[in-house]
Amino acid sequence: MQRRALGKGLKALIPVTDEKVGSAFEIAVEDVRPNRYQPRKIFDDVKLTELVNSIREKGVVQPIIVHKSDSGYELIAGERRWRAAQKAGLNKIPAIIKEVSSEESLELALIENIQRENLNPIEEARAYHRLSDEFYQTQDDIAKKVGKDRSSVANFLRLLKLPKEIQDSISNEELTMGHARALLSLDSAKEQISLKDRIVKRKMSVRDVESYVNKSRETKKESSKKRVDIFKDRLEGELQRFFGTEVRILKGRNKGKVEITFYTDEDLERIIDLIKGE
Repeated sequence: MQRRALGKGLKALIPVTDEKVGSAFEIAVEDVRPNRYQPRKIFDDVKLTELVNSIREKGVVQPIIVHKSDSGYELIAGERRWRAAQKAGLNKIPAIIKEVSSEESLELALIENIQRENLNPIEEARAYHRLSDEFYQTQDDIAKKVGKDRSSVANFLRLLKLPKEIQDSISNEELTMGHARALLSLDSAKEQISLKDRIVKRKMSVRDVESYVNKSRETKKESSKKRVDIFKDRLEGELQRFFGTEVRILKGRNKGKVEITFYTDEDLERIIDLIKGE
């Protein structure tokens, strides 16, 4: 299925290859500050080193995107290029200066990273949460801006319900989105963490985890049914001893009944007297 275009305004901010680099300003590398709304927190050291080497040889081919701040410039897009330029020892870096709001800054940083597939699932989920929590955007709003279905945005946001150590395992690629979806179907954080440890230790596939979760559910149902049956049998025994006759407890989904067997009119009167406490 063809993916929809990502977000409005991105094309205007990130120049395509046929645009002249000369249209960008040269600004001091040291005057640039990271985007406070940058959703990406993890940068691959190996890929960053490769980019440093490329910049030393060819320079920064694509300008970074910034907006003016009180202390200089704040990044909107291109943090990896800026970091690599620092490591490469550059004093100046090509940049396009845009005037944007805080909301637009977060949106555009998010859209660029999604377009480049730079974010891990937890970073993406946290970015969606910020758009929702700080800028009051609905899941439909977010979905339209990043070119995803609303259900996909909802699934990412659900990841933030998992315990932090599981979120960390997703961030460092010990677990996939598929593993996370299976873990979310468990009832408690304790169960989720226990299964997470099992997944990592045994290198379980998503299919293995789904099968394990399904079997665990069936075992729980059987165990619960056995507990109910034991309680019912014990209660029936107590009632039979009290009334001196056969008693059956019949339990339905939303209601139940107690059947007390009698054989003669005198037997019935005796049972009624016992119920009345006479």
